Amino acid sequence: MSEPTFEQQLDELESLVTRLESGEVPLAEAMAAFEKGMALSKQCSSQLQQAEQRISQLMNDGGDAAGE
Repeated sequence: MSEPTFEQQLDELESLVTRLESGEVPLAEAMAAFEKGMALSKQCSSQLQQAEQRISQLMNDGGDAAGE
């Protein structure tokens, strides 16, 4: 099974936040959701940082992504 995309991870994170904000989640489940949300947040942040670095590299290379 392939790794979830950035968008899928962000959707899951938003869903977790909505559930937690509802206030209707038992404490144990809320703690597990919070832990999962923190992991997803870290993964999304890392992916964004990698994308920013790649864009910066492309800008510095004059847009020569093919290495010509």
